[in-house]
Order: sequence, then C-alpha cells, then structure tokens
Amino acid sequence: MTSRRSVLAGLAGLATLGPVRAASRSGRDIPLFRRGIGVSHAMGWAEVRSDGSYGDAPFAAPRFRFDAAQRQAIRTAGFDFVRLAVDVGPFLDLQGTARDRLDDLLIGTVRTLLDADLGVIVDLHPSAMNPVYRPAALTAGIDAPAFRAVLALQQRLAGLLEALAESRAGPGFPRLAFELMNEPEVPQAAWQPMLEASYRAARKGSARLPLVLGGGSMNSASALTAIDTRPFAGDARLLYTYHDYAPWQFTHQGVRGSPAHALDAIPYPAPPSSDAMVAATRQRIASLGLDGAALDEADKAKRTLARYAGFERSSLETRFHQVNAWRLAEGLPAHAVLLGEFGVHRTAYMDTPEGAAARERWLRDMRELAEAQSFAWAAWTYAGIGGFALAEGETGPGFDAATLRALGLR
Repeated sequence: MTSRRSVLAGLAGLATLGPVRAASRSGRDIPLFRRGIGVSHAMGWAEVRSDGSYGDAPFAAPRFRFDAAQRQAIRTAGFDFVRLAVDVGPFLDLQGTARDRLDDLLIGTVRTLLDADLGVIVDLHPSAMNPVYRPAALTAGIDAPAFRAVLALQQRLAGLLEALAESRAGPGFPRLAFELMNEPEVPQAAWQPMLEASYRAARKGSARLPLVLGGGSMNSASALTAIDTRPFAGDARLLYTYHDYAPWQFTHQGVRGSPAHALDAIPYPAPPSSDAMVAATRQRIASLGLDGAALDEADKAKRTLARYAGFERSSLETRFHQVNAWRLAEGLPAHAVLLGEFGVHRTAYMDTPEGAAARERWLRDMRELAEAQSFAWAAWTYAGIGGFALAEGETGPGFDAATLRALGLR
C-alpha cells in the first residue's frame, strides 16, 4: 500500500530560467530543515471498508502504529524533521465528531513529533485507496467540487496547525510547515491556478504558518522551475519542493504498475554497455509470464536500458545545479528548497552485495548533492510495506548500518 505512484513525469529537461531577482531573503520565517524522512505509515493510505466507507477511525488498525520508540529512533539516527504523509480522503469524507477526532489525531501526532525534538511538515498526500478521493479526482480543476472541498480542508488545517505552532513558538526558526498537495498529477500549467487557489485558502486559515509549494507534474524539478511565483511575491514564509527518483530504471525496478516493473538487476552507476542489464531483465520478463500489452510495456522498458547505459553521479548533479540556478534567480535562501522525496525500491537484487552497494551509493549521492546546494531533504520513507521503507525490516524502529552511512547519519 505504500508503493509509490509513478514519478516519471518531468524527468526530461528543465524550463528556461527567468531573470535574476533582488538579493535573497533571510529565510528566518521558514524552518531550517536539513535531514528529514517521510513517515507514510501513521496517517497515509487510510483503511477503506468493502463498501467504500472509511469508518469512524480510519487510522486505528495495527499497521498505523507510530509509537515513541519509532519517533525516538528517527531522532537518535540524526534526522531533524519528519514529512508526515496525511491521506486526504477521510478528512474530506467524515463529518461532525468523527472529523473532529481526525483533526485531534493529526494535531496530537504532530505534537508528539515536536515533543521528540523533530520538526514536522504536514503533507496532504492523496492516495488511490478510495476511488472517490484519488489524486486525479482531487486535482480535476479549479471549479471541480472535489478540489473546492480540498480548499476548505487546506484552510481549516492551516488554522489548526498555526494554533499549534503559536503555542510552541520560541526563539529561533519555526519547526512546523504545511505542504498543500503531494505530487499533483496534472501538468504545471494546469496546476498553477490550483496552486494559487490552494495558497489563498491556506493563507485564509493562517497568515503566518510556513507553507510548502510544489509545481505539479508529480512534483518534478522541471515543474518547480516553471512555477509563476509572482502571486506569492512578498511572502517570506514559503518553501518550494520537488521530488527526484532519477534514474527510474534503477530506483523503480520491480515496482508494480510502473514502466520499470519488468526491469531487474539494474545497477547504479550504470555500466557503459546495457548487455548485462538487458539479459537480467529478459530473465525477469520470462519469470513474470507476461503476454499481450504487458509484454509490450516490458519490451519498451528493456529498450530504455540502452539510454541508461553509462548513467552516473554527474548525470544526477545536473538537475541539482539547474534547481539551484532557479533558486538564485528567485532570490530564495537555499533552505527554502526541499528535495521532498528520493528513494530506492528494494528487490531481491538489492539484497545481493552488488545491489546493496548500488542502493547505498545512489542514496549517498543524492544526499550529498542536496547538501552541496544546502537544500533540505527528506528521504522516502520510514516504514511500511511496498519496498521503499528505510527502517530495518520495514518496521524499525532503527535503521541498518548501510542506510545510516548513505544518509550521513549516526
């Protein structure tokens, strides 16, 4: 249930940058996040009954357990903030006292994280668990009823989170921010008016709460750099986010529903020749027993390996430089940019010495490249099934040594 949706949109070139603006803002009004981790198992992918309803307690099953030992393990490892994924569906569906209990659960969860000395980004994170509230339905257009309901939710939660933030205010940087929408599936141009509407809704709820904005197209880097930031001019309480899973042939190999499902034993860095990768993938395709359209998709994925051959750290670095150039042109402090997700899907190959080394090296390269630009980063994800969990055994509470090394942690 925590397998990611496809993150392949926008992995091509970035938009042309605009003129350089005035000197950077100081950034004192936004959190000084550095090293974070997504938490998707606590309030993501809500429980849906067979009749399509959520019930009064959609996050009560044992799989949603997020206890003090887990929170402390995250902090002890050296993470300084959590990006808390919150399934939007139940908050839109439930009413009355049931919705009030959801609000209380969210605020209580955030409070326990702050008590554990962890900053928090509350991330509105639609899931496909309930067809009525799938991501595409929630971003169908500025006048779509589902999106109008999202605006009301953004306004309400912004007010609740500001009240919590004000009650915990102290010297130094803020510790709490609100991400308005995870990975909108629509192109940047279509998302822009909805982003502006979301921003206005959140600001109706709170004039002071730091907000996190993404550019659409699954929060691709190219969408980030194409955002028209003029509607947000003068607001110093904003962070801008993008996600990066390049190269998808490596990070998403074996992920069901992605173009890389049939790929196998894809290394990083990629060798100069794709022969070995193609051979391993051919064996996986045979084991999957694919036919028809599925086999056609597998063949297309296999053919992408020729373009992936020779991929290395410098291939990743280009995007970081382009995002940083956009950041400078916008006059933003470096910590106003958040690499909100990056991660590797675990397969049987990742349990081999070669695969484990490749996973560790990719995570380290992404982390080091983000830190070289002084961007905040949040690795995906702490716990849960689906193959992206970073916690040892997918449940933790701690982490294996290779993951800690890769992320520069204790």
